[in-house]
Amino acid sequence: MTACNPTATRALAALVLAGCGGAVHIPDRNLSLTVLSSKPNEVSGGDARIAVSAAANLPAPLTFRLNGQRIDPPMVAAGTRMEGVVSGLAEGRNTLEASYTDHGGREVLARLVLVNYPVTGPMFTGPQQQPFVCRTQESGLGQPLVDNHEGIGHPVFDAAAIDAPGRRVVGYSRYCAINTQVHYFYHTGEGFKPFDPATGYTTPPADLKTITLNGASVPFVVRVEAGTINRFVYTIAMLAPSAARADAAPQFDTAAWNRKLVYWLRGGVGIGHQQGTAIWFSGGLRGAERQIISRILAQGYAVASSSGNEAGVHYNMRLAEETATMTKEHFIEAVGQPLFTIGIGGSGGAVQQYLFAQNRPQLLDAGIPVQSYPDMVTQTIPVADCPLLEQYFSDEVALDPASPWKTWSRRSLIEGSNASDTVVNPITDKPGSSECINGWQGAVPTVVNPVYKDPRYELVAQNYGYPPDVFAKVKWTHWNDLANIYGTDSDGFAPNSLDNVGVQYGLGALAAGQIGKDEFLRVNACVGSWKAPSRFVMWDMAADPFDARNMQRSATCRDPGGLPAPRRAGDLPAMRAAYTSGHVFTGQRLDMPMIDLRPYLEPVLNMHNARQSFSARARLLGTNRAAARHQVIWFTTPESDQPAHTIDALGVLDRYLSTGSAPAQFTDSCFAASGAVIAAGASVWDGILNQRPKGACSAAFPVYASPRMVAGESIKGDVFKCKLKPVAAALRDGTYPEAARFSARDKEWLERIFPQGVCDYRFGDQGRPARW
Repeated sequence: MTACNPTATRALAALVLAGCGGAVHIPDRNLSLTVLSSKPNEVSGGDARIAVSAAANLPAPLTFRLNGQRIDPPMVAAGTRMEGVVSGLAEGRNTLEASYTDHGGREVLARLVLVNYPVTGPMFTGPQQQPFVCRTQESGLGQPLVDNHEGIGHPVFDAAAIDAPGRRVVGYSRYCAINTQVHYFYHTGEGFKPFDPATGYTTPPADLKTITLNGASVPFVVRVEAGTINRFVYTIAMLAPSAARADAAPQFDTAAWNRKLVYWLRGGVGIGHQQGTAIWFSGGLRGAERQIISRILAQGYAVASSSGNEAGVHYNMRLAEETATMTKEHFIEAVGQPLFTIGIGGSGGAVQQYLFAQNRPQLLDAGIPVQSYPDMVTQTIPVADCPLLEQYFSDEVALDPASPWKTWSRRSLIEGSNASDTVVNPITDKPGSSECINGWQGAVPTVVNPVYKDPRYELVAQNYGYPPDVFAKVKWTHWNDLANIYGTDSDGFAPNSLDNVGVQYGLGALAAGQIGKDEFLRVNACVGSWKAPSRFVMWDMAADPFDARNMQRSATCRDPGGLPAPRRAGDLPAMRAAYTSGHVFTGQRLDMPMIDLRPYLEPVLNMHNARQSFSARARLLGTNRAAARHQVIWFTTPESDQPAHTIDALGVLDRYLSTGSAPAQFTDSCFAASGAVIAAGASVWDGILNQRPKGACSAAFPVYASPRMVAGESIKGDVFKCKLKPVAAALRDGTYPEAARFSARDKEWLERIFPQGVCDYRFGDQGRPARW
């Protein structure tokens, strides 16, 4: 782009004199206004990048007004149009106008209404969560600023009053805001270190590495802008290989930018009420993340991120969407409109990509979900099943040391997911464990138990001088984290979707002859369910590893004449709210290419199990087969160079978006430890979602099931509540194998275990709203 100057076309020269604004209502085809940074009704922070196109033969210069007042924003020519940032938008509704006078003396007008929201948020997610702990100081970005109800002013803490062990609060930071600041880092070949632009370019550090750009060797220096948007800490990182802009902090040096943006998203399991920390600070980038981001930057990409797009901070995907929307808007205003934006992130960062693609398809243009799940709220179904089943197995072994469930690998028959006789168990510190324990044990209380408080929250609050009872009324579950979506009862507990009424655990194992009818009946009589949220007590990992005190159980469940442990019916409105709020990936939309990249971690019982990639594809095939063509699945061995595979995937997607057609490498594939392709093509995953013989990748990387899949559900894993059929109907229609030969006593026991009937998964999720 070149700056406006008198040699531009007549229309563009007129724009230089008059300024310009944003778009939609166009009474005259000679004049066009377009908002580049956001939707017209979703502007934030008081400014917007707009583009103006005008015919070359306009009879008069353009004039621009914002809310009736003349404006003259700085503009830059970009081919046949001009663009620039319009500032000074008032909160709420704004009218932007561009006009000229035609040869007949009439005013020709283009008008657009822009709806502006404060940069502190919210935009479309409703009231912001309280209490909310600021963490800018932990990010190395200084103290948050006080909200003095007239604006954001001085730091929260009085530096003169700081004394061990804490700080005295002298103000309240509702928005956890900081002033925008710029930092520089250089790459050593291993990681990043702080860089002083005043001296570093002329006297480079001894360990500063260089990269090659446009055939020239330049220092690997990165400029990072940090600030707060929507109460979270954002960063924008770009190459800064020269000192040209080092003395002008507000300006980005775009000379080395390839005009492409990577939006970085992080994983974890968090329940909100805190700001999180910035990825470039507070210990810096993590593990493989450091290697991947350094390689991305070295190729000229810009990298944007926000602590609000880290699932370990919160699992409100609507809030994550809002934060990413506002952060990308700021990037476009501060730097420019990228040719395209590619999302990259693992686990919860992968979830965000699937849900953004479904709920806000213009936000990303492509994605690399790593160690993906289609969403997290349907993942709570097997997460909640795991402790129930592990407690059952533990009870059985305690009652009978010779129980077959003492053989850990056998538990996979009921749980579906992998189990091992050799992997060390974190509870017993001995060989023998399951994915339910090694993968999900730590996540269960965070998802299910409303009184379990992660001690890190209290420590952070104390360090910032908050009162010790700041979290006293917080209910620590996913559903309470999203209380504005799910609602709460009179005691403040949010309803949840946990439901196992009619679920026949181990049905597939019974049908396959892997367990007998007595074991099938016993596990279903004793597995029980979770109590209502209001009845939970604090989780004690040492004394109660599976949180059994919060389960509905029965002391006589093992006796055919005893009392079966009750099952739990989930809240139907909560299930429907999960869909309507966009927290369930239904597979109805995926309009962008995605490479679902997964290191194969089944042997170590990791929570990122292999079936999740195919769960997402099964949902796509079930509702939008055309969209399924946009997802390809790559598996690698754990020993592979994961950063290299991520960069390879980025290159494939870059070529896809740049050319408009899929490269040959955009196909299902699996890779050996060396990085060599084991197999690639449309049939490599056969045998997982179809009845064909196993493909080469399916054979190399076995995919395990879930407890509900063993009970009859599909690999989609998207049934909160099954449709029920009477036990008598199930006994007639072939639900049970002929070899089971239920006796009259068995049938009576089955009826008492399932008084409301058993699941018929052919009818899908009964918690799903009709139009979803």
